[in-house]
Amino acid sequence: MFKRVFIIIVVSSLLVGCWDERLYKNLSVVSLVGIEGQIGEMKAYYAYPTSPDDPTQYVVIESAGLSPRDLRNNADLKVEQSLDLSELSTILISAETAKNPIYNFLDIYYRNPQNPITSKIALTEGSVKQYIDIKQKLPSDVGEYYQRFIESFERNTIFPKVTLKRTASLLFDKGKDLVLPYIKRDEEKGTPVAAGLSLFNDQVFTGTILDVKESLLLVLLSSGKATNAKISYLWENGDKKSPVSIDVIKVKKKWEIEEKGSTATIHLNYKLNVNIEEFPHDRLYEDKTRKELQGFLTKKVQEDVEKLLVKLQEAPSDALGIGRKIRAFHPKVWDEKWGEKFATLTLKPKITVSITRTGILE
Repeated sequence: MFKRVFIIIVVSSLLVGCWDERLYKNLSVVSLVGIEGQIGEMKAYYAYPTSPDDPTQYVVIESAGLSPRDLRNNADLKVEQSLDLSELSTILISAETAKNPIYNFLDIYYRNPQNPITSKIALTEGSVKQYIDIKQKLPSDVGEYYQRFIESFERNTIFPKVTLKRTASLLFDKGKDLVLPYIKRDEEKGTPVAAGLSLFNDQVFTGTILDVKESLLLVLLSSGKATNAKISYLWENGDKKSPVSIDVIKVKKKWEIEEKGSTATIHLNYKLNVNIEEFPHDRLYEDKTRKELQGFLTKKVQEDVEKLLVKLQEAPSDALGIGRKIRAFHPKVWDEKWGEKFATLTLKPKITVSITRTGILE
């Protein structure tokens, strides 16, 4: 009997409450944050729902300050409830702001254990305010809207899967550079438009932006296909023109590094197995037509990859992660100033496109 009473007393003492309990009725739960300006003169925008029954109704709190932490403190002075970022879905950063070391603006999101590390990050063309204060009615909470917007392009292999956590690892990765989604604005509707990927060198945005097709090729070459990977070209056969659209089924890659003293030639070999999704010319059951189309697609993808690699080296931005292999297996070629060294390497891509599927018609 004594033991039972003793156990009940001990257990009861452990159930008195949580020391870090936070009540939602005392908080304004922010789902979207926008950042612009430079350290010393910054602005931030915090969006949170105003109605529990309709999360599409939201208010935007604007704050000015010296640093991201100062912005947050000043924003708390403008709301009736404390701002809470435990459900933060998306962080938008002005492209001009990202031309400075971007970690300076993200540091506070890593230091607070209550902040999620799964938040999406994107750069915006122009002020982030216009991307937050959308006039049209949204189908969901504004932060969730941007999260789903970015995720849709991840599924289409245009954006890589980059979260707050992934961004941190790449910012301190000596062998691979960060890329972030780049968003423009539809001037007529005021809604976001995916414009491609922004290239970074170390922690700084280089100012170079890949268009949508270049972004898709980069993600394919770097990490492979997501759910879909569709590319379109115009096939010309004599005086006849026919559109051809493909969906990449599988990507096989093999890199070979030919070391030459303190430099190297990188052979980037890729084989793309594809499905033909559009080809009104048809007649793919004929070996001649099939071989001609495979040759055409191989040539076009090869040309596009060559242009992409030139753009990466001119930035310079090693978004493919070539530096990881160089650092691990070719220390004579490696240089601590990897961006400068990457720009001098000889990159030789070799692309092969193989038509694996042609649809239901033969």
